[in-house]
Amino acid sequence: MSRVASTTVVPLLVFEAADCLMAVTASEITLRGSDPLLTKSEHRTVFDLDEYFAGRASDGPWLQWARGTRSAWIRVRRVIDVVPTSLSALTPMPGLLRAKQRTRAFLAAGVREDEVFLLLDPARLTS
Repeated sequence: MSRVASTTVVPLLVFEAADCLMAVTASEITLRGSDPLLTKSEHRTVFDLDEYFAGRASDGPWLQWARGTRSAWIRVRRVIDVVPTSLSALTPMPGLLRAKQRTRAFLAAGVREDEVFLLLDPARLTS
Protein backbone atom coordinates (compact mmCIF):
# COMPACT_ATOMS: atom_id res chain seq x y z
CA MET A 1 0.00 0.00 0.00
CA SER A 2 1.43 3.41 -0.95
CA ARG A 3 1.32 6.30 1.46
CA VAL A 4 -0.12 9.55 0.10
CA ALA A 5 1.15 12.74 1.71
CA SER A 6 -1.56 15.26 2.47
CA THR A 7 -0.96 18.83 1.44
CA THR A 8 -2.50 21.89 3.01
CA VAL A 9 -4.14 24.20 0.51
CA VAL A 10 -4.76 27.81 1.55
CA PRO A 11 -6.68 30.41 -0.46
CA LEU A 12 -4.37 33.38 -1.07
CA LEU A 13 -5.56 36.81 -2.19
CA VAL A 14 -3.13 37.90 -4.93
CA PHE A 15 -2.76 41.64 -5.55
CA GLU A 16 -0.42 44.09 -7.23
CA ALA A 17 1.58 46.60 -5.22
CA ALA A 18 4.99 48.25 -5.62
CA ASP A 19 5.36 46.89 -9.17
CA CYS A 20 5.09 43.22 -8.16
CA LEU A 21 2.53 40.61 -7.24
CA MET A 22 2.00 39.89 -3.56
CA ALA A 23 -0.38 37.64 -1.68
CA VAL A 24 -1.92 37.33 1.77
CA THR A 25 -4.10 34.68 3.34
CA ALA A 26 -7.57 35.43 1.94
CA SER A 27 -9.36 34.58 5.20
CA GLU A 28 -7.58 37.50 6.91
CA ILE A 29 -8.73 40.14 4.38
CA THR A 30 -11.85 42.18 3.76
CA LEU A 31 -12.00 44.43 0.68
CA ARG A 32 -13.20 47.95 1.54
CA GLY A 33 -14.13 50.85 -0.68
CA SER A 34 -13.78 53.71 1.79
CA ASP A 35 -10.58 55.46 2.81
CA PRO A 36 -9.74 54.65 6.46
CA LEU A 37 -7.80 57.91 6.80
CA LEU A 38 -11.04 59.85 6.32
CA THR A 39 -12.82 57.97 9.09
CA LYS A 40 -12.75 59.92 12.35
CA SER A 41 -13.16 56.95 14.68
CA GLU A 42 -10.41 55.07 16.56
CA HIS A 43 -6.71 55.11 15.66
CA ARG A 44 -5.98 52.92 12.65
CA THR A 45 -2.82 51.20 11.53
CA VAL A 46 -2.43 52.06 7.85
CA PHE A 47 0.06 50.85 5.21
CA ASP A 48 0.09 52.00 1.59
CA LEU A 49 2.23 49.19 0.16
CA ASP A 50 3.30 51.18 -2.91
CA GLU A 51 4.60 53.93 -0.64
CA TYR A 52 6.04 51.47 1.90
CA PHE A 53 8.06 49.47 -0.63
CA ALA A 54 8.51 51.87 -3.58
CA GLY A 55 8.26 55.39 -2.16
CA ARG A 56 5.16 56.53 -4.06
CA ALA A 57 1.51 56.58 -3.09
CA SER A 58 -1.07 54.24 -4.59
CA ASP A 59 -4.58 55.16 -5.65
CA GLY A 60 -5.88 51.60 -5.39
CA PRO A 61 -8.32 49.95 -3.01
CA TRP A 62 -7.86 49.42 0.71
CA LEU A 63 -7.84 45.94 2.21
CA GLN A 64 -8.71 45.45 5.85
CA TRP A 65 -6.43 42.82 7.39
CA ALA A 66 -7.19 41.16 10.74
CA ARG A 67 -5.59 38.32 12.69
CA GLY A 68 -6.76 37.80 16.25
CA THR A 69 -6.57 41.17 18.02
CA ARG A 70 -4.24 42.74 15.42
CA SER A 71 -5.53 44.59 12.38
CA ALA A 72 -4.44 47.11 9.76
CA TRP A 73 -5.58 48.80 6.59
CA ILE A 74 -3.45 47.96 3.56
CA ARG A 75 -3.59 49.91 0.30
CA VAL A 76 -2.74 48.05 -2.90
CA ARG A 77 -2.71 48.99 -6.57
CA ARG A 78 -5.27 46.35 -7.58
CA VAL A 79 -6.65 42.99 -6.50
CA ILE A 80 -5.97 40.17 -8.97
CA ASP A 81 -7.63 36.97 -7.73
CA VAL A 82 -8.05 34.46 -4.92
CA VAL A 83 -5.84 31.47 -5.69
CA PRO A 84 -5.91 28.16 -3.81
CA THR A 85 -2.24 27.43 -3.12
CA SER A 86 -0.54 24.38 -1.67
CA LEU A 87 1.77 25.40 1.16
CA SER A 88 4.28 22.83 -0.03
CA ALA A 89 4.49 24.67 -3.38
CA LEU A 90 5.78 27.87 -1.73
CA THR A 91 9.51 28.60 -1.55
CA PRO A 92 10.68 30.18 1.73
CA MET A 93 12.32 33.59 1.39
CA PRO A 94 16.12 33.63 1.83
CA GLY A 95 17.32 34.55 5.31
CA LEU A 96 19.07 37.64 3.93
CA LEU A 97 15.73 39.15 2.83
CA ARG A 98 13.94 38.14 6.05
CA ALA A 99 16.58 40.03 8.07
CA LYS A 100 16.04 43.42 6.37
CA GLN A 101 13.41 45.73 7.86
CA ARG A 102 11.54 46.43 4.60
CA THR A 103 11.61 42.87 3.25
CA ARG A 104 11.16 40.81 6.42
CA ALA A 105 7.40 40.96 5.87
CA PHE A 106 7.80 38.47 2.99
CA LEU A 107 7.64 34.84 4.06
CA ALA A 108 7.78 32.94 0.77
CA ALA A 109 7.47 33.09 -3.00
CA GLY A 110 4.92 31.24 -5.08
CA VAL A 111 3.82 30.90 -8.69
CA ARG A 112 0.47 31.94 -10.19
CA GLU A 113 0.25 30.73 -13.79
CA ASP A 114 3.46 32.17 -15.28
CA GLU A 115 4.00 34.92 -12.68
CA VAL A 116 5.78 34.88 -9.33
CA PHE A 117 4.19 36.41 -6.21
CA LEU A 118 5.57 37.14 -2.75
CA LEU A 119 3.66 35.92 0.31
CA LEU A 120 3.29 38.89 2.66
CA ASP A 121 2.69 38.69 6.41
CA PRO A 122 1.11 42.06 7.33
CA ALA A 123 1.93 41.41 11.01
CA ARG A 124 5.59 41.94 10.09
CA LEU A 125 5.08 45.39 8.54
CA THR A 126 6.33 48.23 10.70
CA SER A 127 5.23 51.83 10.55
